[in-house]
Amino acid sequence: MNDVVILPHDRDSHGLLIMDVAVSGTNIATTMHINPKRCFEKFISLPNELSLDLLYFTSYIYTIDKLLLRKNAIDAWSRDINVAIPVCHIDKWFSAVEVLQDALNFLTGDNWNLTFVRLESPYFQKDTLDIADSPVFEHVCLFSGGLDSFVGAINLIDEKDNVLLVSHFDGTGATQPMQDALFHQIQSKYSGKRIANSQFHVVQDSGAEDSTRGRSILFLGLALYHALNLNISQVITPENGLISINLPLTPSRTCSNSTKTMHPYFVHKFQIALEKLGIDVVLINPYLKKTKGEMLQECNNPELLREGTRTTLSCSHSGHTSSWIRRNTHNCGYCIPCLIRRASIHAFDSVLDSGEDYGNDLIAEEIGLHYDSQKRKDILALSWFVSKKYSLVDLVREIKLMAPTDDAEEIADMLQRGYHELKELINAKADDDIKRLFN
Repeated sequence: MNDVVILPHDRDSHGLLIMDVAVSGTNIATTMHINPKRCFEKFISLPNELSLDLLYFTSYIYTIDKLLLRKNAIDAWSRDINVAIPVCHIDKWFSAVEVLQDALNFLTGDNWNLTFVRLESPYFQKDTLDIADSPVFEHVCLFSGGLDSFVGAINLIDEKDNVLLVSHFDGTGATQPMQDALFHQIQSKYSGKRIANSQFHVVQDSGAEDSTRGRSILFLGLALYHALNLNISQVITPENGLISINLPLTPSRTCSNSTKTMHPYFVHKFQIALEKLGIDVVLINPYLKKTKGEMLQECNNPELLREGTRTTLSCSHSGHTSSWIRRNTHNCGYCIPCLIRRASIHAFDSVLDSGEDYGNDLIAEEIGLHYDSQKRKDILALSWFVSKKYSLVDLVREIKLMAPTDDAEEIADMLQRGYHELKELINAKADDDIKRLFN
C-alpha cells in the first residue's frame, strides 16, 4: 500500500498553496505547484472554495499518478493508493467518496482508498485581484491542442459567442506554443467574437511514471474550476467515439494499454460525484457517437481546419523522437492515436494526409515490422483486432464487458465505421507488407 501524505509547502506569487506530496516511509516525494499561466488576472474574480477544492483534488490525482511507478506494483500495473486529501468542504467530499473511488479505479486501473481532512490554510489567499475588465463567458470547452479539441473549439465558437477554452500543458501532449498557435488561428478567423484561452501547468519536481492515466481528470478539474467561478452550467469535452471507448485491441491491453480518458462510464461516475458535491455542471461530449473522420468531415469551418491540422498533436509518443525517421514532426505515426488521426484526415481530405508529416510512415521498414521493434506493436495489435471481423453483436458484447454503457448498439455502429476508416487508410497509404497484415 502506498500511503500518500499531502502537506502545505509554501505559497506562490498568485496566492496559491504549493503542496508537498509524499509516500510515508519512503523517499518518494514531490512538490506540486499549480501554475495558472493565464487565469486569475484575466478571467475571474476571487475563486470560490469549492472550485479550489476541485482544482486541487484533480491536481493531486494527476500528481500521484505520475509519482508512483507502476513497475513497483505486484502485477507491474495496478497500484494500491491510500491518500488523505485536504479540502475546505469536508462533508461534501465524504458524501462523494465511494463514487469517486469507483471513477478513479476505472480511469487509472488502480485501487484508490480516499479519505479527506480539513484544510487548515486557504488554498488561495489574496484579498483582491487586479482585473481591469472582467469579461463575461457563457461556454467552457477543453482545448488540449489535439485535433479533436481543435474541431470542438471551432464548432462551439462558430455557433456561440463568449467562449473560454481551457488548456493544460506538460511534457505529454501539445506544448504551450502549439496551443497558442492554434488559438491564434481560431481567434483570427473569429475576430468578432469574445473568446479566450486559460492555460494551466501543474508542475512537479519529480515523478517518472509516464502512463499518466489520470491526466483526463485534471483536464476536467481545470474546466470545472472555471465553470464554477463563472456560473456556467456545462463543460464541452470534445473527443471522438473510437478513442473515448477505446476497446482493448488484444487481451494484453485490457488494462495497461487502453486509456479511458473520456469513456462514458468514467464520465458518468464523475458526474454523479459532482452532483454529490453540489456542483450543478454537466459534462458533455457531443462526439461520443462520431468517428474522428466524421468529426473532421462535419466541421463547421473546413478551411480553418485544413490550416490548423498540421499544428495539432494526437500522439501518445510525442516525447520519444529519438527513434523516429523524421524527428522534426509532432506525431510518431505508429501509435493508435496517430493511426486514428491519419485515418480521419484521409477520410476528410486524402491529399491533406501525408506520411511526411509523421515521424514514421506506414512503411514496414520505418516501423520495424520485421524485427522486434517497439514501434510495430500497435499496428500488429490493430491488425489482429481488425482481422477478427467483429459483428455489431460482437462489438456490443465487447463494449459491455469493458463497462456498463448506455446506447451500446449505436456506439458499436460507430466503432465499425471507425475501424472501416482505419482499413481505408491502410489500403490507400500503407506499403504491401503492412497491407498484408490487414488482408
